[in-house]
Amino acid sequence: MNMKIDSIEVADVQKTAGTMRNGGYRLVVMTCTPADEGYYITYSFEKETDLRHYRIAVSEGTTIPSIGSSYGGAFVYENEIHDLYGFTFEGMSLDFGGTFIKTSVPYPFKKKEQPAPTVTVVKEAKE
Repeated sequence: MNMKIDSIEVADVQKTAGTMRNGGYRLVVMTCTPADEGYYITYSFEKETDLRHYRIAVSEGTTIPSIGSSYGGAFVYENEIHDLYGFTFEGMSLDFGGTFIKTSVPYPFKKKEQPAPTVTVVKEAKE
């Protein structure tokens, strides 16, 4: 299986999805993960035994073009990423407007400023 991840620009998301669709690939999953600076959104496509991954690096507030015109079912992933991380997908085929996943706090997976971790030294008891 091909497991390489290719980096693409945000502006190339729709073109890449269209190329995959025209090549007979199905959309497997879209994921969002925090990165050192910003986030990675990874698009995974599959055809027979060929698995291809394309990744964009985005910062908070970036508007991402929807791939719904090529993969109608992408609305599930796009709404999920919106509700958990706060990203906006422009041109979604079905936009739940932030109500797809109900959470107790808005955008629970969005990076938050964290205080530096503290180190506690525990001494072993002497026998």
